[in-house]
Amino acid sequence: MKKVLLFITIALLVVLTFGSAFAVELTMYSSDESKARVLRQVVELYQEEHPDVKIEVVAFPYANYMQKMSLVFLGGEPPDLLETTATYLPQMTQFLRNVGPDIEENLGLSPQEYKDSTYDVVKVYLGEEDIVHAVPLHFTTYSVWINKEMFEKAGIAYPPKGGRTEPWTWEEFKDVLKKVKSENATPYAMSIEYSADKFFSYLALWNIKILDEEGNFVMDQYENAEKAINEFVDLFKEELVPPAEWLSGESHTSNFFGGITAVDWAGSWMARESFNAEKQNDVAPCYVPVIEDWFGISGGGFLAAPQTGDVEKEKAATDFVMWIADKDKGYTEYIKRSRDLSAYKDHSIDYGEPLLDEWAEVHQVLAERAPAWSTEVRATAVWSRLTDTIRKDLALGISESITAQEMIQHWKEEAQRILSEL
Repeated sequence: MKKVLLFITIALLVVLTFGSAFAVELTMYSSDESKARVLRQVVELYQEEHPDVKIEVVAFPYANYMQKMSLVFLGGEPPDLLETTATYLPQMTQFLRNVGPDIEENLGLSPQEYKDSTYDVVKVYLGEEDIVHAVPLHFTTYSVWINKEMFEKAGIAYPPKGGRTEPWTWEEFKDVLKKVKSENATPYAMSIEYSADKFFSYLALWNIKILDEEGNFVMDQYENAEKAINEFVDLFKEELVPPAEWLSGESHTSNFFGGITAVDWAGSWMARESFNAEKQNDVAPCYVPVIEDWFGISGGGFLAAPQTGDVEKEKAATDFVMWIADKDKGYTEYIKRSRDLSAYKDHSIDYGEPLLDEWAEVHQVLAERAPAWSTEVRATAVWSRLTDTIRKDLALGISESITAQEMIQHWKEEAQRILSEL
C-alpha cells in the first residue's frame, strides 16, 4: 500500500512539474484598468481552450502609459502582448512583430484584404503595404456625456436624445456648463481627461490642425489658434473644469460618476465605463458642440505582439492575437464585454442591452461627420511623440506659467525636432 501511495505521489509530482514546465507564460500590458478587466475576461476564455498558455494582464495608468512603455522598450524588456491606443501605436511599431503572414495563414486573407475589412479610420494605423503591426480591438469616437438627473434639474435639453436635435453652439455650451453647475451646486461642471487627444478633439472643431498629414507643423498658420487655446485653458480658470484633472492626475470618470461634474468630454468608451460604475441609466451621450464644425474624431484600441526574441513565446502570443483578430472567435467575445463599437465593416454585435444600440446611433452620426484629416494627422509618429509635450504645456497654461503663443512656438520647435529625427 505504501508503495502504491508513493508511486501515485511521484506521478502527481511529475505531472505537476512537467505541466508547469510545458505551460507558456505570457505577460500582456494594458493602457488602463478598465480595458484590462475586459482583457482578463477574454483571456480566461482563451485559456480554457488553450490550457498550455497562461497570460497575465498588467494595467498601467493611461496618464503616463507611453512614458512607462518607452522605458520598457528602450530597456529591452518588452511584454509578450501589448494593448495600446491610436495615440501611442505609431511610435511603437518598430518594436512589434509583423503579423501579416500569420493573418494570411490563420484567417485566409491577404494583409491588405484584412486591413480593408476594417473602417478607414482604423486601417490607417495598422501598417503599410503587406505589414500589419497590430489588430484592432475596438473603434471609438468622441462625444459629450451628461448626467441626466442634473440636466433635468437645471431644465436643460440636450442633443440628440434629450429634447434637442441640433448641437449646442460653443457659446451655448459654455452657458449650459455654467447653468448646470449653478443649479446643482456642484464644484465644477465638466470633466476632461488629461490627454492631448481630448484637446485635439476640441481643437478640431475650430478646424485647426496642429500638424498636416505628413507631420509638418501648421498650427501657426491659423489666425484663431491662440484664441482656441485660451478658450480651452479658460474652462479650467473659470472653474468649469477641475484643474486637478490636468495638474495632479485626478480621475475624470470618478469626478463624473461621483457627481462632482455633470458633463464628461469623452467618447464612446464611456458606455463600458458607465456599466462598470452601474450608472448606465443615469447618463447619456450627446453631440459635441459646434464651433466651426462638429463631429467626433475617431480612434480605437489595438493588440500587438512585440518582438521579444523568445521564439516559443512569440508564437504563443501571435496565436492569441490571431484568436482576437477572428470575428467568429475572440473578437466578438471581446467586443461584447467591452461594449465598444466594432472596428470591422458590416459586423453586427448583439450586446443584449438596448441602451448600447441607442448610444451607438449617436456615435455613428458623430463618426460619419468626421473629416479624414482628423484621423490621418494623428496616425503619424510625429503626433504620437508630440502628445506629451502638448498636454504638459496646457497644464502649464492652466497654472498661468506659459502663454498660448509660447505653447505654439514650443510645439513647433518640438515637432520639427521630431520630424528631423524620423
